Amino acid sequence: MSRAQGQFTIIDYNDALTLTGYIGCNHPKTQMFNPDNNSYTPNWASTNLVLTPSLYIIGTTTDQITSENVTMVKWYQGTSTTAIASGGNYTLSGTKSHILTVKANIMAGLPGVDFKCEITYRDPSTGLTLVHPLTISFSRVVNGSGIVDLMVMTPNGNVFKNSEVTSLTAKAELWRGSTVDTTNVTYKWAIMDASVTSSSSTGYDADFGTGWRKLSNTTNMYSGCTTATLTIYAAAVDSYAVIRCCAKDTDSASPTYNSKFYDVCTFIDNSDPLQVIVSSTGGDVFKNGVGSTVLTAVCYQAGAEVDAAGTGTYTWTKYDKDGNVDTAWGTNGSKTGKTLSVGTADVDTKATFMVLVVL
Repeated sequence: MSRAQGQFTIIDYNDALTLTGYIGCNHPKTQMFNPDNNSYTPNWASTNLVLTPSLYIIGTTTDQITSENVTMVKWYQGTSTTAIASGGNYTLSGTKSHILTVKANIMAGLPGVDFKCEITYRDPSTGLTLVHPLTISFSRVVNGSGIVDLMVMTPNGNVFKNSEVTSLTAKAELWRGSTVDTTNVTYKWAIMDASVTSSSSTGYDADFGTGWRKLSNTTNMYSGCTTATLTIYAAAVDSYAVIRCCAKDTDSASPTYNSKFYDVCTFIDNSDPLQVIVSSTGGDVFKNGVGSTVLTAVCYQAGAEVDAAGTGTYTWTKYDKDGNVDTAWGTNGSKTGKTLSVGTADVDTKATFMVLVVL
């Protein structure tokens, strides 16, 4: 029996192969600036930001980025149409000049910055040239001495590939101003789980709410579940996993005594032979309370679509705008079927539809 899960996204299907990918980075996606001493954390000028793209053919686990089929890689900042070149604040390196190194705190005075990587791939079977874009966003947070923020990062990456990596870590840091608070801070972790629909569900925790299952130390699955560093093993990631941390300040002398702070991270299993892509007939935006769409869960295995007839088990769950499972939606908070019809009554500001597939 194979299991996989996916959530709504937009894919342009055509006769060519379908590409996917991500941009890995060595720093968290939030950079903090302390105006008290004009310092940045992390400081990209002293510890450079390194962005490394990866490209995969859907249903395979081999990174294509350095293969001969990748003919060009270009980087862009923000909305600029001029490709980044080596020099000044940037350096390009790698066999395809695909690795971008940022050598300065370029977000000075800005709320954030986006980077886009355009990868040109030639399909050796059809001869077609495909341009696949990847994006990554960074934000700048101004932290005075009284501002507190929780940051969760994945220092060793967030992708399990071909059993090469047995475990990865999620590291939480509670920043107070420009320093990490390590005094009297407690931590706990949860994983997104649609089966947690009420306070009586197994793994329910009031600090996380419905749709999240509190983690406890489990051999070959999770360890460090009450510490700042969570270790997650490959067996715990079924296609992908969204992990959430809750940090609580328990220092009675602190102005944020008993306050809770949250952040999330994601782990991906690229070695899972079953992948789920959710397509939409009506896009991903409803305007002025008008709109409808049909979501379809498409399963791939070894690069080919499987279960086109929908004989497997497809279970859909809806997360509302606050990230909680909508237990009043469907039957006991879920609907079934390879396709799902969605109307404006199903979307209040924002909704995410998660599908679990068992073949």
